[in-house]
Amino acid sequence: MSNYTEALAFAASYCSSAEHCKSEILDKTTKFKLTFEEKFRMIQRLQQDGFLDEKRYVKAFVNDRFRFNKWGHVKIRFILRQKGISPDLIEDGMGLIPEDEYQEMLQTLLNQKKTSIKSKSNYELKGKLLRYAAGRGFEPELISRYLKYIDINEHED
Repeated sequence: MSNYTEALAFAASYCSSAEHCKSEILDKTTKFKLTFEEKFRMIQRLQQDGFLDEKRYVKAFVNDRFRFNKWGHVKIRFILRQKGISPDLIEDGMGLIPEDEYQEMLQTLLNQKKTSIKSKSNYELKGKLLRYAAGRGFEPELISRYLKYIDINEHED
């Protein structure tokens, strides 16, 4: 069996277990030492056979990272760009998150985190919450809008 055949079988098996993108397939198949042409042919074959579909991958990635990891748009976009996904597909994927659910998720995260933060002032509390939500990938403007309504008097040290 040739390296190409082994790599194709491996990649097909890998793709059948979960959604993956081109860059993940290329990373996983480096051990087969394929030529550029073989890599290109393998990716084309996986796409033709329905094992690899970046639009489907983006949809699954966005949904999973938002619902299970509770990530915001910024972090999701960043990771997808790192994986070499086209900007058009990324923006289509972002559109799959309903705005009301997105804002509700941020509000819930901030309220949950507020209970576990120790702070001496409203300013310190808001700074810690801002850093927390920004680290999760939410937009600073949106975070600031919700932080206006958080008061340290509601917060217990």
